[in-house]
This record gives sequence, structure tokens and C-alpha cells, in this order.
Amino acid sequence: MSNIITKAHPVPDMHSTELRVVGAWLFAIVLILFSTVFVHISYTREIQMVLAIPVLLFFGFPFYAGAWKGTRSGRNNIDRLVALTTSVAFLFSVFNTFFPDYWLGIGLEPHVYYGVAAVIIAFSLTGEFMEERARRTVSVAIRRLGGWQHNAARVLPEKQRIDDRVAGFFVPVILIVSLLTFFIWVFFGGIGVVSHGLFAALSVLVVACPCVIGLATPVALAAGLNKAARNHILIRDTSALEQMRNVDVVVFDKTGTLTEGHPTVIGWLWAQGQEDHYKDVLLAAESTSDHPLAEAIVTALEGEEQVIPAHLDGFESIAGKGVRVAYQGAEYWVGSHKLLKDYQANLSDILADMLTQYESDGNSIVYFGRENDLLAVIAIKDQLRVTSMEAIRELRTQDIEICMLTGDGERTASSVAGSLGIMRFVADAMPDDKEDFIHKLQLQGKTVAMVGDGVNDAQALSCADVSIAMGKGTDTLMDTAMITLRTSDLLLLPKVFRLSRQTVSLMYRNLFWAFIYNTVGIFVAAGVLYPVYDILLSPALAGAAMALSCVSVALSSLRLSSRF
Repeated sequence: MSNIITKAHPVPDMHSTELRVVGAWLFAIVLILFSTVFVHISYTREIQMVLAIPVLLFFGFPFYAGAWKGTRSGRNNIDRLVALTTSVAFLFSVFNTFFPDYWLGIGLEPHVYYGVAAVIIAFSLTGEFMEERARRTVSVAIRRLGGWQHNAARVLPEKQRIDDRVAGFFVPVILIVSLLTFFIWVFFGGIGVVSHGLFAALSVLVVACPCVIGLATPVALAAGLNKAARNHILIRDTSALEQMRNVDVVVFDKTGTLTEGHPTVIGWLWAQGQEDHYKDVLLAAESTSDHPLAEAIVTALEGEEQVIPAHLDGFESIAGKGVRVAYQGAEYWVGSHKLLKDYQANLSDILADMLTQYESDGNSIVYFGRENDLLAVIAIKDQLRVTSMEAIRELRTQDIEICMLTGDGERTASSVAGSLGIMRFVADAMPDDKEDFIHKLQLQGKTVAMVGDGVNDAQALSCADVSIAMGKGTDTLMDTAMITLRTSDLLLLPKVFRLSRQTVSLMYRNLFWAFIYNTVGIFVAAGVLYPVYDILLSPALAGAAMALSCVSVALSSLRLSSRF
């Protein structure tokens, strides 16, 4: 699957969007009045044509621009459907305005569909506005949490929204139906009904109303986004709401995700005689790091009155491992077991035995050394979240596999995984290791959701199909994540999956109503009722069916608020 750079959605200019929606509806209402109440006044068709031009060229411009981009890229989308039907409705109406006698001469009424074209634009803009307003609510909430840099980019698999996929199928189908309509008229009626066949074929294109299809997905997404926000779930990328229902595997980071994220030092193991000599260097070194384990050590040392941070000569952060600092001509380091190995420092048998017990209890271990000498081992406890076990249990009932990634050692990881019933985990995981693990799952055909809270999770989050950040995570993480859980309650995660399924179900239900309208309208437009009832498409019939279908979609979407 090809990859594309997808920019994070900018916060829309809601005032400008709202004005476009209001403007489009004002023109549409006036056009409807001219096509119904004022239909008999002089030059009514010419007036309607003049009023319809700004609706298509100004208010409808985004759809035509999107259709042009879709055409250039060879992809059908909802914009192409809007552009096709409104263009046909307008051009058909222009012909009927200036050459009405062509149809009158064969006994057909030369209806104009300027109002229909305007209503399609207005409904489509309304759907986009509702989705943008819901997105804005989410964006404001994430900004308050400190995240979402608007120029941030993510590398994501290329996906189409449901409505674009439907439009990709619907556009060629409606063109084929239109052509078949023409040929069927000519086949059964002969050359004498060519004009009737042309009228019916054009009517099919006019009645293939994209506004209901254009409303079906945005209205459902808006309902889903608002429902999620009310439940402390912020969804910044709407594709995540569609994608969550397909997730096979949820991968958790351990620290700050499955655990509380409030680690405390519970044990110090110092090399003999070193305790009082290097605490000032350790405090200074850990003060340069923003890792939760470093913060725990800083908190513990700051509680000792006699410990004052040393003035370091320099420091360097080592991604996924720890930090190294320079002090009085010597190099000191603090970090994980991998950093211990990098410096080839050895554990004494006594320290190793004591360390085993700490790790078996699920504690994180931090090593502190100078050059090739190990100076201290620090044991740090971070309690499991009270909701972790229940959240994992609920996810399993939804047939979702659970995995855990951690930078902690094998014994610590095994202890935590065992406590939570997690069978698959990776210990001593660097940021690259986490990313590789996600890629391997995807190569197995899995759809993967990654949940994390720290900067070391950013790589894995950026390549996951769905990325989820804890609300107290770093700004960088919230820039990367598609979904943010505003609280530390992991039970929100099963809720996201349920909401995803309900929202997608709502999308398909809305599309069902859209197709009911289109199916009935297309049959009438094609002339199925003409031989018996002498009925062909009229603007009033098209408008009534369109309104009924749009109301059905709106009422269906309101039901989501009562569920979840």
C-alpha cells in the first residue's frame, strides 16, 4: 500500500464556512420560491439562471476544485459526484431556458432544475460544516491539553473515506444507467422517441442526488466526534473513527499507559562506599531528562537536604537508553540495561541477586555509572492503573489481541505482563524496536492500534494504523496521535471501539436511505412510470424526495446520542 504525507487538519475558519452555508441556503430558498410560488412571473427562468450562477461558481467552487483534483489523480470522490449532477442540472436547465420549444414540440414540459442544483450545493456544504464544527471542538480541546501543532505531518497509509468509496462506485454506475436509459427508450420506442430518451437520460443524471450521500458520512462523523468528546475522547483524525472497527491488535506502551505514570523510587543499591559521593552528579544528570523515571529520581534526591545538583560540563540524551553527562573530566551515565551494556559495566553478584527480586516484583530499574564502573542501581515502582486489567479484559471480549512494549528488562516486563494476562510483550524496546514491532504485525495482515504517552512512543504511533495518546502525554505525542484520551481511565479505550462500530453502522444506515432516494428517483427519471401514468421527473418531485431523504439521514444520526 502506498504511503502519502497527510497534513494534520487545520482548524477551519468556522465564520467563513458558516457564511458560505448561510449564503448558499439563502440563494437556494429564493430559487425554490421562484420555481414554485413565482413560477408564472415573466422571465422567471432567466432570473433563476442568474441566481444559480453564483451558487455554483462561488459556493460550489470547493466541490468543482475537488472534482478536478480527483479527475487528475484518477480517483472518484464525492466532489466529482456533486460536480457532475449540479453541472448537468444547470446545463440542462440553461438549454430548457433558451430552447423550451424543443421539448414542447414533442409534448414534454421543459422543466428547469436551478433550484435542485442550488439545494445540492447547500446540503453538501451543510454536511461539511457539521463535520468541521465537530472537528473544531476536538482541536480546541487538544490545544488546551497542550498538543496539536497545526503544521505537524504524519506518514499514513492512503485511505479513502466511506463516502468517497461509495462515490467511486456510484459515479460510473449512474453514467451507465443514464446511457442505458437512453438506449432502452430508443430500442423500444424507435427513432421517434430519441428526444424522450435524451430527456430521461439527462433526468437520471439530475436526480442522482449527491447531497444525501454527501450528508450521510459527515453527519454521522459529526455525531460520532461530538459523542466521543462528551466522553473525554478527542478524535483529531476522522479516519481513525472508521478504522478502529478493523483493529485486530492493540499494542500498549507500559510506563504511563498501563501504569499510573507516577513512579517513585523504592530502593537504592550503591556500590560499596559510593553513596555519598555521586548523588549530586546523579541529580544534575536526571534533571536534564523529561522521562518519568528520571523525574522520580529527581524527586527522591531533592528530598535530601544535603544533595545539591552539580554543575555539569555537558550532557547528551541517548534516545531510548538514557543520558550521559560530563563532570570534572569524567563521563557519567544514567539509563537502561542497554546503556549498562554499552559501557560494559559489570554487576556484582550481590547487586545481581538483589536486582532479581526488584525486577520480579515488576519494578523498573535504572543504572548509574562512571565510565566503565557501575555506581548504583535504582529500583522504581509505578503502580498499574486500576482500570488496566478491566480494559484489557473488555478488549479481549471484542476479539482483540493485546501486546505490550517496554524499555524495561525481561523480568520486569514478564512480571507486569503476567499481572495483566498479556501473553505477548517485548522488553528492552528502543523506539526503533517499537516501530519494527508494529511493522511486523502489519506485514502479517494485522490492523494495529498503538497506545502510548511518551516521546519514545512517537515512532511507533506514527506508523500504527490507529494511534492513541493518553491525555497527560507529551505535546509531541499529541501532535502524532489520531485519538487522545483526556483522562487516565483506560476503560475509555473499549468505548472508542464501540463508538467506531456504531458510527460506521450509522454511516451505512444513512447511505441506505440515500440509495433508497436515488433508486426511486432514478426509476422515475428513467421513465418507468411514463407508459402507465404519463409521469416523468419534475423539480417538485425531485425536491420532495431529496428533502425526505435528507431528513431521514439527520434523524437517523440523532439516534447515536442515545447510545454508547
